[in-house]
Amino acid sequence: MSLKSKSLSSVRDLPAVSVLMEEEQVRINLNVAKSLRNKWKSAALKREKTMTELILDAMKIYSNE
Repeated sequence: MSLKSKSLSSVRDLPAVSVLMEEEQVRINLNVAKSLRNKWKSAALKREKTMTELILDAMKIYSNE
């Protein structure tokens, strides 16, 4: 009786490389005026982004990314 090897992908799902390379995430809470939050939410919806994505994109300017 001979043993057959299975391909690794059939044995288990491998995480995407992007998931392995991600830095640990932390939560930041901000106190902002409700009207400003609504403007951010509206801008995010218009761009089909989350508020997190919108704010991170805007802050990349200040962190030289």
